[in-house]
Amino acid sequence: MDRRERTIVIKIGSSLLVSDSTGKLRMDFLYHLMNDVVSLKARNYKVVLVSSGSVALGRRYSTVDDAADLTLPQKQAAAALGQPALMAAYQNFASEHDLRIAQILITRSDFEDRKRFVNAEDTLEELLQQGIVPIVNENDTVATKHLRVGDNDRLSAKVCHLVEADDLVILTNVGGLLDRDGKIVAKIGTLDESIFSLAGGASGPGTGGMVTKLKAAEIALASGCCTHITSGDCVNPVLDAIDGKREHTVIESNITPESARHLWIATSLDVRGFLEIREKSVSSIREGRSLFSEDLTKVSGEFDRGDIVTISVGDEEVARGIVAFNHYEAQALLERRSPDIFSVLGYNTRPDVVHKNDLAFL
Repeated sequence: MDRRERTIVIKIGSSLLVSDSTGKLRMDFLYHLMNDVVSLKARNYKVVLVSSGSVALGRRYSTVDDAADLTLPQKQAAAALGQPALMAAYQNFASEHDLRIAQILITRSDFEDRKRFVNAEDTLEELLQQGIVPIVNENDTVATKHLRVGDNDRLSAKVCHLVEADDLVILTNVGGLLDRDGKIVAKIGTLDESIFSLAGGASGPGTGGMVTKLKAAEIALASGCCTHITSGDCVNPVLDAIDGKREHTVIESNITPESARHLWIATSLDVRGFLEIREKSVSSIREGRSLFSEDLTKVSGEFDRGDIVTISVGDEEVARGIVAFNHYEAQALLERRSPDIFSVLGYNTRPDVVHKNDLAFL
């Protein structure tokens, strides 16, 4: 993914989107949120929204008593009722600003299964490259306790890893983490037990409290992503936070998304295959180009698209990378060396065997 643009993930809680008293969408909040999204796009940000609210909104259209605790099937039904209404509201505001949005519904399996992870990663990358704002939610219509990511705070942090986000902004109904004196903790250097002990429990129609937000920040930190925990109940909920105009809690990472990704690739123990390349290709690849079929001299091992492979010159391992083809396809590309991918594989896709952003030199 091109790192000339910054990528920001914005998580929106149910308590901000849906009125606890009426069950209706808070249009004033959506208005201010989408104005900020437009401003971020004007600054050349890539923007992803992780939006709660489908279950809370769907209760309004359900025949179940508003005061009743929902069973799992009732929650799933409420999500099915609420998700279209939620997306329709986002679409209405997006249309006013000529923004294009897309819906992504995801489950824990999409993170745990490597093929599904790569597919989700590729879809999000393509949407962002096209200037589209993906709106991500857990697929609550089919998710059970054993299939859930856990909560949308955690989901937003995992999405940060998918899109290599620079910033995660968690919008909530409080100003940030409060210390023992009730003042906002402005900056957090280390997420240790003393910080977690300050966190309270969940409140309102959402499913997560401050503890889940701090745990989400832990996940985001490992991806090189800075986390902002801030109030969403204001005119510029996102811009004022990232511009430092409003006091809130910031958990900064001491690594970048690129370095975190490269470290993960370089140190992975789950290597599935081996690519040997021409010695004369190494210098240009080091300088920033992708690895193509014409660079290959040998393919070995059994691997799928999205697996990590070693890249060597002779017996010397020089890099590792995330491969874009399975071993049968890589072998076919090596043997045919044709620039016409369709004629070799029977489908069109990008020609690089390992994209430059998926390479880590050792």
